[in-house]
Amino acid sequence: MTITDYKSKQGSCKFKKSDKNSLKLKPLEVIELVKESVSIEEMLDFYFGIDLSAAKGRKTKFICCPFHSEKTPSFAVTPSLNKFQCFGCGCKGDSITLVSLQKNVKQARAAYIIAEDFKLLGNADQQLKNKISLTVEDKQELQEFFNTERTTFNFLSDFKRMIDEIIKNRIQSEKDMELYGYLYHWSFKINSLMDLLIGAENTSGEQRVDNFFYIQHWIESKAYPMLSSKLERLI
Repeated sequence: MTITDYKSKQGSCKFKKSDKNSLKLKPLEVIELVKESVSIEEMLDFYFGIDLSAAKGRKTKFICCPFHSEKTPSFAVTPSLNKFQCFGCGCKGDSITLVSLQKNVKQARAAYIIAEDFKLLGNADQQLKNKISLTVEDKQELQEFFNTERTTFNFLSDFKRMIDEIIKNRIQSEKDMELYGYLYHWSFKINSLMDLLIGAENTSGEQRVDNFFYIQHWIESKAYPMLSSKLERLI
């Protein structure tokens, strides 16, 4: 799932625009600045005095964990991904997590510490800051999309619960079935839409967005009119 998939549906959502000329970086932007500027090897050297070039391994290097005592190296570092994982104590994360754990602070505070120690805040050029600002904006918009997905799922869940309750209380005879039998179809339809949202994480980005807007259209064209007319008389 990428921001390109989301933004391809022009006019369907409103996007907030940030000030690209601002010299002051927000916490998420500082985090991105650190990730763009400082490698995990540099952080291990600066904060722990560990020279990763001497460690065994090719793509993944193994060293003794800096967070717990051990004789056999179980701390795996993958420089190409800026990631680490200790198979001894279980700690894992990215380059910023290293400092977060060492200083016992949150990620955002750790990022500011790194940015200050490596003198990034005053030295980063405007082009890099603009790139970071766009990256953060994209991530925020994706998060907004994911939040809307969850809100949509909750609406469908409440809607289905209401319909199932009407079916349970209203359909007691063959005549009732003739009058309200269509509600079974509605219940099944909502279930299928909820299944699309449940499986969203395993769906390709473009298809995921298509499914979302299909569901939104169905809610606006079918569910809302149904709620404001027929169903309110049955509740």
